[in-house]
Parts: sequence; structure tokens; C-alpha cells
Amino acid sequence: MATTSYSQTPYEIQRAAALFMGFLNAVGDGCHHLVVAASANGGTLAIGVPFHNIGEATDLDPDDALEAMTLLTLAASVGGGAVLRTDFADGISRVRGWKLVEFYAKPLNAAEIFNAYCMDARTGEVIAPEWGVEYTTAPRLRV
Repeated sequence: MATTSYSQTPYEIQRAAALFMGFLNAVGDGCHHLVVAASANGGTLAIGVPFHNIGEATDLDPDDALEAMTLLTLAASVGGGAVLRTDFADGISRVRGWKLVEFYAKPLNAAEIFNAYCMDARTGEVIAPEWGVEYTTAPRLRV
């Protein structure tokens, strides 16, 4: 069954919106990039949402936010994940991730996110991490 805006229940839409806001609020000020991915029909769908937090304000494209919430609905129901990367002025980046299961975001620890980024999916061999990237434990989302 295809997931469309017509097949989403009000609960699913509310949970996806809460998850999305949880990701935005999980990080402080700075330049961020959220990637949401869902596994469906033998493939992977993904969307990236760049945003900036400054104090209580968040600057992002509303169309990107709507697409991300639609994909969050799918990812949270069929399986998927989210990765949030923060870039700092000194060239350092911090990467955190969550596994999406039944409309909850399970935080990944530093080792799990490191393995996701630094493991060749085909061979299982470790690949060198990006210079200047810190792989850190994701915070629990407040949703």
C-alpha cells in the first residue's frame, strides 16, 4: 500500500510533526542539516533539510519541512533513520543519528553512528572517517 497524504492518520501526522520539531529542538544555535531516510519497496528514499537555529528562531524552507514530515511518516512506520549534522565555523562537524521505529526516534550512540558512516556497506570493512567530524551520541528527543 502506498503512503500518501490521504492514507496518513491524524496520529501519524501529529507524531511526524512532533518528531520533526524534536529534531529541530535537539540542537542549539548553528548551521544544521537533517537527513531522513526510509526503506521501502526494496529501495531507500531520503530527503535533506538544511536549517539554522538562532536563539528561539529556526530558519528553514517550509516546503523542505513538509517533505521531511511526509517522509518521517513513512520512515517511522516502515523503518528508517535520521541523521543530523551540525557544521561549526572552525571546520568541525558533529554528526548524530536516530533509528525510527513505530513513530519513536531511538538515539544511536557514538559507536553506532560511527559504524554507519565509516563502514563499507558492501564489504563490511572500516573506511577512514571524514577529517574534522565528531560522531556523537544523539540526544533523546522531547516529543
